[in-house]
Amino acid sequence: MSKMSIAFAGLLACACTVETPDVILLTVDTLRVDHVSAFHPESPIQTPAIDALAADGVRYSNAYSPISVTAPAFASVLTGEEPGQHGVLMNVFRGGAPLAETKITLAERLSDAGYKTAGFVSAYTLRREVGLAQGFGVYNGGRRANRWGNRTAKLALAWLELQEGPLLLWYHSYDPHGPVKRFSRPPERETGWVRDPANVHHLPEYQLDGEITDPAYYSMLYQRGVTLADKQVGRIVAALKASKRYDDAMIIVLADHGEGFSERPLWFDHGTSSHEEQLHVPLIIKYPKNVGAGDVDARLVSLLDVTPTVLDVLKQAPLQEVAGRTLRSEGTLHEQLAGESSHCKRVAVLPCSPHGGLGKEVSIRSLRHVAVRQSRGAGARYIVYDRVSDPAERTPVQILDVAANTPVEGLAVPAEMATSLAALSQDRLVREYAELLEMNPRAPAEEHEKLKSLGYVE
Repeated sequence: MSKMSIAFAGLLACACTVETPDVILLTVDTLRVDHVSAFHPESPIQTPAIDALAADGVRYSNAYSPISVTAPAFASVLTGEEPGQHGVLMNVFRGGAPLAETKITLAERLSDAGYKTAGFVSAYTLRREVGLAQGFGVYNGGRRANRWGNRTAKLALAWLELQEGPLLLWYHSYDPHGPVKRFSRPPERETGWVRDPANVHHLPEYQLDGEITDPAYYSMLYQRGVTLADKQVGRIVAALKASKRYDDAMIIVLADHGEGFSERPLWFDHGTSSHEEQLHVPLIIKYPKNVGAGDVDARLVSLLDVTPTVLDVLKQAPLQEVAGRTLRSEGTLHEQLAGESSHCKRVAVLPCSPHGGLGKEVSIRSLRHVAVRQSRGAGARYIVYDRVSDPAERTPVQILDVAANTPVEGLAVPAEMATSLAALSQDRLVREYAELLEMNPRAPAEEHEKLKSLGYVE
């Protein structure tokens, strides 16, 4: 029996020992998997709090988000549905739809099962109007602006301290998300950094710190956000241990998406791509009684699998017609996963067209290949990577330009992947999308300026 099979057998045997384990969802916005040292020992920074949870839990080394933007990704986490199922395809302020009240969330299911439920979120993009508050008895944050993760953690811990009985707690940190220049210290701005006017256009306005264009500078600032987020995870874990809740709890650590550095034309941004750096996410689950502690599950898994797994561990009836699957199943879970960007941003360095949702990038990924479709004005570009020899998806093995309304032939991936990519493209790109926010008359001028300052409007 394989190591993972032994772990699953242990999970099945242990499930009866904790009737109603607490469920703790710890999410870090915009966290790259290669900046979590439990996954990458060569990470430029250490994440000791997250690493400690990984030591007590199972690391899912091939976990992917279905979409590289916040609200749609969390809608998938909480429902187990693909963006095309739950309908949240871009952030609400861009004209995207909120999560429909008819959708069933993890919080609703656990509330019905007698759990106390609370969500403490730090991002404006997760405010109540997005629809993710469904089922939470307490939903705090995101109302007017983004919030530092330590402030959000303080509120979450105050709530936790007063609770009795089983609970679902969602804590969300926004700290690694831009603008990372808020982590800059004035003296270090002055010397040693590249200032190349030719590269200014590669950095989004909200990230740009003066005339500095050096990717190493922005990477350093991003790392400070990750460090701050890791500390808050440690605070919450310490409180769980102090209250004797830790051992029996099911604790899930994940990111909604990653972050592009300088891999693609637009630097230090996300929502623009369905490539590795924006969709590969850390996923760790500490199961009740630490079953499977230290194991690594290398299967292809998705954020869609989180809610089905929680319901399975809690012996709750599964949600119907969801794309996610319980991670406690043996064998292959997903032969391939769909991924997508939010939309084509109105940025000069991006070759996508048209602007908005109709220009979004989509992809199909297996353990061996990824095929990406980029929308262009005259048609589409298909890019294929070998993920075994090129896990960062930097050197294509094929680039195929296809004129508009021309069938795709000769795509260098298995036929089922090409078929899935065509179906995904058809599903996403024929939908109705609102224009970008600056062209949306529903957005008041003051909200537009606020969102621009937060980096949400090009």
